[in-house]
Amino acid sequence: MALATALLGGAALLAGSARRSARLAARITWAPPGGRSGTAALAYRVQGSRLPATVLLHGVFASGRYWGAAYDTLAEESALLVPDLAGFGRSVEVADGFGPEVHADLVARTIAEVGLAGQPVVMGAHSLGCLVAIQLARRHPDLVAGIVAFSPPLYPDEAAARRCLSRASPLVGLFVASPSLSEAICNWMCEHQNVAGRLGRMLRPDLPAPLAEDRFKHTYRSYSQTLAKVVVAAGAAGWIEDVEVPIRLVAGTHDDLIDRAFLEDLSQRHPHVSLSWWPQAQHELPLTHPAACVAEIQHVRASLLDGR
Repeated sequence: MALATALLGGAALLAGSARRSARLAARITWAPPGGRSGTAALAYRVQGSRLPATVLLHGVFASGRYWGAAYDTLAEESALLVPDLAGFGRSVEVADGFGPEVHADLVARTIAEVGLAGQPVVMGAHSLGCLVAIQLARRHPDLVAGIVAFSPPLYPDEAAARRCLSRASPLVGLFVASPSLSEAICNWMCEHQNVAGRLGRMLRPDLPAPLAEDRFKHTYRSYSQTLAKVVVAAGAAGWIEDVEVPIRLVAGTHDDLIDRAFLEDLSQRHPHVSLSWWPQAQHELPLTHPAACVAEIQHVRASLLDGR
């Protein structure tokens, strides 16, 4: 029964992904990143040692290697730390669950354990990672100098979050529409990693094989709790009110996950929040526009170091 359910659900996901992937296939450029891998509170990759460090946080269905070789150039001017968020990629399950505080505190511990906490870090983040970065600045204000948030899933309330997510990727939409089916598929994938890897490449033929395979390197517990507690709960907009560091929001005009009106409202209400729209761009900005993302992080970093 579980097999049949998973296969039927997988077929539905394939049908929905094929259309979306075709639009992105020609735009994504990625090569494996460099650096030294290690394990602290989280699994991580690090390059360089100069402070203040730059820290990159990935989104859901990803790992630290989402930030490919194009981002290695950031290590030329500072230490570059790229962790796998808790329960994703090489980072293991945690007993305390996967709420925003847990994610943020584990990132803070990793920065400290790697020896990069001497000066406030500059955060570059994508999707889910944007919310973790904001929570990190909220809970550890002395640790974060500023945030560049690409494709931030910020919503005014849970209903708005569910509306946007339901029209997003098939996997996220399935979780919103049918958690029980999502759980059956995810658990089956965890038990059949080889099949999951192949399915990942079929679901997202536009992605390089390592990134497609990373989409299934999590458990249902880490995925479902993170999505529910960090994204769907829609609390991050309130966290912004407790944060004083500059937050630069960057979003594509064709991103289905974005609440455009709400991002505009946030940037108008909060003087420390700015917003930039990239024409025709979709959700995977760090993959489709890597040079522009690097330039955005470098610009914000330079502004912060100059005291502006």
